Amino acid sequence: MRIAVLGASRHTGQSFVSQALASNTNIQLTILARTPANLPFPEDQLSQITVIQGDALNKNDVATTINGADIVICSLGAKMDGFSKPIDMGVEESGIMNILDIVKEIQGNPPRLIMVSSTGVGTHDDVPWLMRPLYSLLLSAPHGHKARAEIAIKKSGVPYTLVRPAWLTNGDMTKTYRAGEGVRGYTVSRNDVAHFILNECVLETKWVNASPSIAY
Repeated sequence: MRIAVLGASRHTGQSFVSQALASNTNIQLTILARTPANLPFPEDQLSQITVIQGDALNKNDVATTINGADIVICSLGAKMDGFSKPIDMGVEESGIMNILDIVKEIQGNPPRLIMVSSTGVGTHDDVPWLMRPLYSLLLSAPHGHKARAEIAIKKSGVPYTLVRPAWLTNGDMTKTYRAGEGVRGYTVSRNDVAHFILNECVLETKWVNASPSIAY
């Protein structure tokens, strides 16, 4: 199984790559990285990855990365620096648009697209009441980009899974999360989100054309 990952250099994408390599499956990984020398993987893991140097905002780089993939995982997102303006705002939307433009040109069966989105995108129905003001205050702009990306994916006809985690933490993998349409919860670790993607969206296909929320 060939998987292309955009956003593998940090957070959920990084954890997914590490877990996939440790899974002893037939997964072949290709990742896109602006600066391959800065990738946070040990040498023994890097030797098992095809690394494409480039940018998710460059359509040619994206095309090279996802060429021949069975699944494309997009874990792009703005970098939050406290309460200051996020860095790379809108990168997930632009990256998704590039992916969709390329995938639509593929003859035959297109790859499945898995996007790491968020609870509270489009509607706050899957966000606990106490968290809703915080989401509105801090996340309205980045969630606007994610919402437009979600809409474009659903309209594209490409098979998809929109993974919608609760407030993300850097905690350990617990495997105690809950997942399902409309699941509410306060937090979930990036490591558990990566575990969910690998085990329920890649190794199994429980969530095709679905938008599962994931939380503790």
